[in-house]
Amino acid sequence: MIQRLQFVNGMIAIAIFAVVPLFLGGLPALAAPFRVVYWTCVVLVVVIFVLVAGSPIAFGRTPRTYLLVGAFVVAAYVGAALGSTYGFSLMLLAVATAVWANFVPLRVSIATIAVLLPASTALMALVNGQASLLACTWYAVLTLIVDAFVLIGVEQTAVVQRANLEAERANRALREAQARLREQSAAEERLRIARELHDVVGHQLAGLTLTLETARHLPAEQAQPYLDNAQRTGKELLAQVRSVVSELRDGGSSGAASPRALADNWPGMQVEVSDDAVLDHVPDALRHACVRLVQESLTNAARHGAATQAWVALERADGALSVVVRDNGRGADTTVEGNGLRGMRERFTALGGSVVWRGVPGGGFVVQASAPVGDNAASGERAIEEQV
Repeated sequence: MIQRLQFVNGMIAIAIFAVVPLFLGGLPALAAPFRVVYWTCVVLVVVIFVLVAGSPIAFGRTPRTYLLVGAFVVAAYVGAALGSTYGFSLMLLAVATAVWANFVPLRVSIATIAVLLPASTALMALVNGQASLLACTWYAVLTLIVDAFVLIGVEQTAVVQRANLEAERANRALREAQARLREQSAAEERLRIARELHDVVGHQLAGLTLTLETARHLPAEQAQPYLDNAQRTGKELLAQVRSVVSELRDGGSSGAASPRALADNWPGMQVEVSDDAVLDHVPDALRHACVRLVQESLTNAARHGAATQAWVALERADGALSVVVRDNGRGADTTVEGNGLRGMRERFTALGGSVVWRGVPGGGFVVQASAPVGDNAASGERAIEEQV
């Protein structure tokens, strides 16, 4: 809308300059060469203005456009000097100054006026021999004042446009950052849900499967305690799933059990836990990560390692909490990182700690984790020292 209004205003100014004098008795008596030059300049002014200001394609900052606009400015100053008798020159020069200022920096516009205005004034004095020095000076001063106001207006408009562009870029960057943040939050939430479901459901189902498998090979009388245990495990599994769903819906706590409570759910595998009381004095997030690590390690020991014994050791020293889970199962020389091991690592990495695992020569598997506590909680990832 603003560009259309500027185009209409420019056409009105050019029409007044070129047409109105014809209704006021015609142009002053100009010599034939100057009259040809004048009308040539009028035609150039109209054609170039329509081409540059009326065509969005021509608005590109190309050498052709600069050449056209430069020709428009020169033609406007020459035509204004030759047809200055009726005082309409100022409107044409204001339009020419505004168009030129939209294409070049402010200092170039000032330099252009400094060159063309004296030349235009001298041409006016040459053609109009009767013009006094005062009239030429008055023409130059008025033109200079009008051009100054035009440049100030164009520069202020440019400042506003630049501010609007910067604001738009900032808003666009903010919207993109918000979109990325939403995507990242959604991805983190999906990852957290996946870890919780894997740890809760996987652990309980592994214990339930082992219990039922043991009961299947026993006489009915001996199998009854295992079946009772399986029933209790199924109820606990249902309660855990409900707890996780409640946490996801209401933002509550999933209520992870303690390492010692986990030790009682493994038929055929004896689990010893040492000093799990240290978890009573650590942040909830770290306690949760330790419980899930013990849970996943025991699940792997029972399901994949066929272990009969496992040891869980927790220790807090030197501003860090360490947990070690070791079993006497088959072990493994190489380990493929599945969802469980990956979940361990992600939990402790998020707390500034780390997790390592390895097979033990002669049989067995060890999982070791460490994370900073208290003042050291933000100190970043700590190296884990061998404890077994």
